[in-house]
Amino acid sequence: MKQSKQPNILGPVDTAFLYVEKPETPMNIGALTIFEGKIAYTDLVELIDARIHRAPIYQKRLIQAPLNLGPLTWAYDPNFYVGNHVFHVQVDRPGTVAQLRELVGHLVSGVLDRSKPLWEIYLIEGLEDGNTALFFKVHHCMVDGLSAVELFTIMMDLTPETPPNPRKPLYDPPRLPSRRRLLFEAVKQDIPHKWGILRKLTHDASVVRKVLGDKEQRRRAFYGVANLVNDNLTPIKKLAINGKNTGKQVLAWAEFSLAEVRAIKSNRRASVNDVMLTVLTGAVDQYLQDVSDDSGQEFLRVLVPVNMRVEQEKGSFGNRISVLPVDVPFGIKDPLERLSRTTEYTKVMKESALSTGLDIVLTIPALAPAVTQPIIWKVAPVAFSVLAHTWCTNVAGPQIPVYLAGHKMLSSFGYFPINPSMGMACVVMSYNQRITMTLVADSGIVEDVTRIQNYLQTEFVKLRKAAKVQEIEPIDIGYQRSESPKRKKTSNDTATTAPTKQAPSKAPGIQSPSTAPTPAVSTETTPAEAPEKVALAEATVATANVLALEATPASGMELFSAEWAQAYREAINRNDAYRNVSGNWEAGSLAFVIKGSGGNGLHKGSAVWLDLYKGDCREARSLPPEEAKETADFVIEGDYNSWMQVLNGNAQPLMMIMRGKLRLAKGSLRKLLPYAQSAQELVHSAQYIS
Repeated sequence: MKQSKQPNILGPVDTAFLYVEKPETPMNIGALTIFEGKIAYTDLVELIDARIHRAPIYQKRLIQAPLNLGPLTWAYDPNFYVGNHVFHVQVDRPGTVAQLRELVGHLVSGVLDRSKPLWEIYLIEGLEDGNTALFFKVHHCMVDGLSAVELFTIMMDLTPETPPNPRKPLYDPPRLPSRRRLLFEAVKQDIPHKWGILRKLTHDASVVRKVLGDKEQRRRAFYGVANLVNDNLTPIKKLAINGKNTGKQVLAWAEFSLAEVRAIKSNRRASVNDVMLTVLTGAVDQYLQDVSDDSGQEFLRVLVPVNMRVEQEKGSFGNRISVLPVDVPFGIKDPLERLSRTTEYTKVMKESALSTGLDIVLTIPALAPAVTQPIIWKVAPVAFSVLAHTWCTNVAGPQIPVYLAGHKMLSSFGYFPINPSMGMACVVMSYNQRITMTLVADSGIVEDVTRIQNYLQTEFVKLRKAAKVQEIEPIDIGYQRSESPKRKKTSNDTATTAPTKQAPSKAPGIQSPSTAPTPAVSTETTPAEAPEKVALAEATVATANVLALEATPASGMELFSAEWAQAYREAINRNDAYRNVSGNWEAGSLAFVIKGSGGNGLHKGSAVWLDLYKGDCREARSLPPEEAKETADFVIEGDYNSWMQVLNGNAQPLMMIMRGKLRLAKGSLRKLLPYAQSAQELVHSAQYIS
């Protein structure tokens, strides 16, 4: 398959991410993930090589006209080879967590090579428990926190049985344009590019006008602006977690039960993020007392990234990120009071439309000539240093286990760039009923970040006990298997033999190779299906508040009929387990579609459409399949037999999608993965009426 010659201009926010980078503050995001058992380096390279074409951005590098006369542009790298991005690292014996932290601190501190696609993966062996770690490192100008999950999506499977790799398309990129061609393209694209930016700004301005035109929304917006102005009449004071960056970064992490977090926020109008911000502030407060911080600052101001992209903009303008400043008070002994004040503040800021206003501010510099962009964005970080003390971002991952080359992912710890003058940032990441807080810190500012790490644990326990929440062990929804992980190979597998690749750094214990293999000439084929029989281990959700469903299975109703849809809505709203795991559902409406089949009497097919919002089914309707596909945000389609497997409890819907038995006809799988348990509870609800 010939790669497109059409260049993709770097978006406004992405340009900022690139130009604000300094050796002391690399702009990389990613995660440290821990996998069960040992993953072979060659297996990892083969898997990535076979699937990387599904996310083309990872095959592209940045180019620009001479003297910065044109915008930065993504272009396929003619020299792209997966082995240049995947490295093999050995932790010194005995392979303790402290040694792992030291190694990944070294890896996170380096900037990426801009002469090739801006990502790296490190396979880390030698851990004392015999497991394998993978360290993902991606430049923030390529992806935001949510989009980075796309790399996870293409690499991971929902079952331990890894399907055979289909033949990958031939990688045949055009040559990079000459300097003269780049200058010509810069002139040619400048006006259309600027026009696109203006249209985006016009759209954002119309959103602001709409807010100001509605009395209630206007009141909320003014309230939020008033809060922001009032809180900034006096500049914030620097804390002991602020200072001059040295570039020597370290990571530390803490892990909690997601069920406990949900129980804490329950009936308090709080979000998961509110709970974690409360814990973070309590930990920082304790640390500041330890180091005798005498700033007199009364609150911690945290910048919280907000994803501004709507579905229609996918692929346009790159990252669409704004920020909201959140003030969380110090000196409060009652953790529930701190949570209440955090919840109140974040609610006001979310309803104020300030994120749209700040998005406009971050976009306007893109209208300036390309040659001035480096100057503008070298100055911009100073503004953030006087606006806030730190960052905290939240990334939702899948709530069911995922597997890489047959090995189960046990934990995932995300990380985020540190802004100049900030000595610490925090990433909250959820996966498989657990939630982690990862601190990335500059050791020249925060000398021992493990002190804050320990306080995260103690502050969480204080909050949990104050909320009268018992310890809830995360439920591990696993799969039974009789053999150790083995990938089934077929003649369709892409032959990529990867020598061990040495990391481009001075980290100890890193080994290496040499030449890239000749690209395989191949054609696209339909992905082969995974093995049919996967035994789902029985999982029981133990919660004190979950009530047993009392619905009696209805009989005589036609599947997906109007009567069935109403019974389904009632069953969903009676299912406390669904409500508990779906409190953050804001993904939109969902439709299940059965394709027409004469064998089962459904000649035209049928569909049920569900209006879902934060644990509640507001409406359910029986619709013709085409109407359901048009109106729903997500559409899952399959034949009668596949749906019967799901509704009878023999398979999970997302697993059936991955196996090709059901099809995600509309919507993004990446956006559905965090709601895997919600999907399963929707199935459980249907079983009471089927």
